[in-house]
Formats: sequence, structure tokens, C-alpha cells
Amino acid sequence: MAQPQMQIKPVPAWSSFLGCIAGCSDYLECGYSPDWIWGVTGYAFLMNIFPGVCPSGPTAFDNSFLKENAKNLGLLFQETIASKNDPNFSAQQKAAFDQVKAALAKNLPSFAFELGIEEYYLIMGTDETGYLYADFDGQSKHCDWDSLGVSEIGMLEVITVERANSFPEARSQVKGALDFFRAYQSDPAKYALPKYTMGLPAYDVWIRSLEEGEVDQLGLPYNSRIWCEARYRAAAFLNEIREKLGAGYDYASLDQASQNYEKVAEALEGLCGLYAFPPNPEDFTPENAARAVELLSQAKAAETAGVELLLDFARQF
Repeated sequence: MAQPQMQIKPVPAWSSFLGCIAGCSDYLECGYSPDWIWGVTGYAFLMNIFPGVCPSGPTAFDNSFLKENAKNLGLLFQETIASKNDPNFSAQQKAAFDQVKAALAKNLPSFAFELGIEEYYLIMGTDETGYLYADFDGQSKHCDWDSLGVSEIGMLEVITVERANSFPEARSQVKGALDFFRAYQSDPAKYALPKYTMGLPAYDVWIRSLEEGEVDQLGLPYNSRIWCEARYRAAAFLNEIREKLGAGYDYASLDQASQNYEKVAEALEGLCGLYAFPPNPEDFTPENAARAVELLSQAKAAETAGVELLLDFARQF
């Protein structure tokens, strides 16, 4: 028998992983803005680039640190993760399906990777044969439970979200976000998979790919929109810190950092203006590539300064 579909609404976002977390947070009535969720999890400050600007960059890393950071939001995760090469993979597929059915019975939201394309989707319900999920066109779609994780990527990831009994105070959430920011900026490579580059050095990989004319025509506009969205969220998150914490802090460097991340976002928005999504092959001209290198250089300079400013503010925590 089909379970009644959960009345959960996706949060529109280029980052489907964060959009799903935000949708679950809203359903659980946690009261967070999307900017706060992007900031506290740390995704607002990430950048992950593969040579050629592969579209996998925004998702191709171990996201366990984002889930760990989400504990500072009072969000807890139950998850089933497996590879199709695991000897007990079919049992893991069944366990994931049972996990979701049990969560629905408790009115807890879940989401999963690659119910459709290589993105994350909110699960609305189940029937006898699989998952009902919210597609990006607003329609409810179906995925057989035993077809999840069998693609070329071959990763099964099903996540159920619940709220903790109490939420950390705003200062604790900010401190957690800034602690992660320090760790990430000091050694971004430890968060990256082989051949991927994270942090400020990712700009150099992106720029070099454009200069060498080796760019993926889907990956370039997709990455531009993901990281542009993230930097707008970063700037707004920093402004929200001031609102939530109130008096008692020196906000000079925080305010300047927010302005710098806004400049980063504006430069990346210029990149989005050069390359349409879905991709248009006519956009991939030497002139656009040269302009894109200029914009990425501006973004890197603004972010480099923004990082130092935010690290300066973080010394108060």
C-alpha cells in the first residue's frame, strides 16, 4: 500500500544537497533561514573544482563533515550509504527503503541521491515498489527501491533528518561555523577527493582550465551557479551573525568580510551571465573565456581578502 505523501516543500537551490537539508529543516519547523543553514554547515564557503571544471565538483567529496556541522543546527541524520560493488548491496538497498518507510511513519523527512539525475531529492512517500520524490519541475516522480544506486556512479545514499530535543544557542552555532571555517581554510585539501581541489587554490584550477581551453560545457555553467549561490549565502550569513548575536562584539572585520563575499558573488554572477544554463555551445568562445578568467581573478582576490577578514573576526570566539 502507498503511504500518504508527505507535504514537504523543496527549497529552490542550485545545491540540491543543501536545498534538501533546508527543506527538511522547514518541515521540522526549525526556523532557520537558508543562509543560516548554508553558513553553519560550511557549504557557503566551499569550492571544489576538478580539472576541466567537471560538473561533479559540487557533490564529489565526503559530505560527512557537512552533516557533522549540521549538528550545530540541532539536526540529526540517520543514513544508509553503500556502493553497488558492496557484496551485500541488495540488502543495503532494502535497508534504505525500510528506513524511509519507518521515517514516514514517524513523520520524519528523508532525502536521497540520484532518485532522478545526479542530484539530491526530497522523498514525498513510498508505494509497494519504491520511492515517490519531488522532482525539480515540481512534479512527484517514482524510483524503484532496487534501482537506487545502480548507475555508473554507483552510490546509494539515503538520509533521514530529525531535530534534536533542543537547539544550540546562536553563539554556539556561530562558533561551530567559525571553527570549521578556520580548519577548512588552513588545510582545504584534507576535505577533497584525489584530483579535486578545494578552497582558494580551486580558483587556480578553474582559471587554468579556461586558459587551456579544457572546460566541460555542462560543468562550467553549473559550477558557476553553485558557487555563486554559495557566496551570496555566505555574505547573507555573515550579516545574520550580527543580527543574531547583537551587542558585545567588534563587527568591523565581519562587515568587511560580508562585503568581500558579496563582491565574490557578483563576479561569479558575471560568469553566469557569460555561460547559459542549460549550456549553449556558442557561449564557449575565446572572448568569453578571457573575460571569465578576469572575473575569476577578481573573485579570488576578493575572497582571499574576505577569508583574512573573517579569520580576524573569528578570534573573538
